[in-house]
This record gives sequence, structure tokens and C-alpha cells, in this order.
Amino acid sequence: MTVETEALTAATERLFASRGLRQVFAEDVMRFDLAGAEPPDVALPPGVRLGEWGSDIAGRFFAVYDASFRDRPGFPGWPAERWVAWTAGDDEFRPQWSLLATGVDGDDAGFITCAQGWIVQVGVVPAWRGRGLGAALVAEALRRMRATGAADALLDVNVNNPAGQLYTRLGFTLLGRRARFQRTVS
Repeated sequence: MTVETEALTAATERLFASRGLRQVFAEDVMRFDLAGAEPPDVALPPGVRLGEWGSDIAGRFFAVYDASFRDRPGFPGWPAERWVAWTAGDDEFRPQWSLLATGVDGDDAGFITCAQGWIVQVGVVPAWRGRGLGAALVAEALRRMRATGAADALLDVNVNNPAGQLYTRLGFTLLGRRARFQRTVS
């Protein structure tokens, strides 16, 4: 049996535990108030160039996604065609806010994909982590969202993903927590 909640509270957690359910997944929903705050001023690492999503480079976005997330728990292992269709097939997908970062050496280093009101995914390949690239990608996407009149930007981050701390430093606030609980039925 699986139970999911969009608004986990301490009382809900106690209720599920009393019914023999254990938490197997949780993610925080975070918000950046674009109407009330300027996006943070975060510079790209030296020599990094950004390119907007296009069908001609969608495969490169996928390669960075794969390199960034394949070691994370729950990674689905989708082929490129499925991930690209899932990403760009959303009616609210915004290619002008979805960016690919390429280093001075020509190697792709990170990406961000966005939909109306949402930062959908942010990934940085392991060799580029710790250089501020993820923060710079998020800041640039927020600037682009704000420039088109967006009032806020939401994102989901797994509770065990250190990127949650990055989003807090950038000015995102916690809206709530989603969670999934399971009980093995014999």
C-alpha cells in the first residue's frame, strides 16, 4: 500500500506511522517571490557560456541531466527520447528559460529546465560542482522569468539533496513538504 500527501505535517506523519506506514520519499516545495525580490546577483564561472533550449541541442541537455543525476536514488534511467519528450512536451515548458552551460573547453557543465512558474530541474555534472554554476543557472532563470512578468517561481527538491541549502541561500522559502509512505501488505 502506498499513501502520498501534498502537505506533510507532524500530525500527518504521526497518523501514518500509527497505521504502520513508513516514509520512503519526501521533497520540499520552495518558492521565490519574483514580485517582491530581485533575483540574486550570481555570476557565471569564468568562461562559461549559456545556450537556450533548442531541438538541435536537446540531446546535450539530456547528456548533462544523465551525468548530473544518475547517481541519485530513484534515478529513472530513461533514454534520451523519453526525457526530452517529458521535458519539452509539457505545454508550460519555457525553452527561453531553459539553459545549457558550456565551459571554455567546450564541455557541457550544467543545465536548468523551466516551465511556467516552475524550475523543473537543475543539474551540474560532478566535475563542475562547487564552482557556483548551479546558483548562477538558477539566478539567470529567475531573471528571465521576472523579465516576462512572472510573480513567483516554485521548485521541488528532495529532502536529502544538498541543493536545498543552495535554494535557501538564493532566497527561496519553504512552502511545504510532499511525502510518500508505504506499508508492506502480506
